[in-house]
Amino acid sequence: MSKKKQNYDDSMKEIQSILAQLQEGKIGLEEMREQVARAMQLISSCREQLREVREEIDQVTTESAD
Repeated sequence: MSKKKQNYDDSMKEIQSILAQLQEGKIGLEEMREQVARAMQLISSCREQLREVREEIDQVTTESAD
């Protein structure tokens, strides 16, 4: 079963939470590995969402210029 894609704001909050955990240094190595992998997934998702929004804005501004 695939997970629904998180929205940008929720993803950023989760990334910030992961970073706080890593900075505290109170998690074990295995959990740290899992958290870093999760953060990388979230960052990739955020980049994709930003790319999609940029394309939509470009399309709207191009159409309004015509």
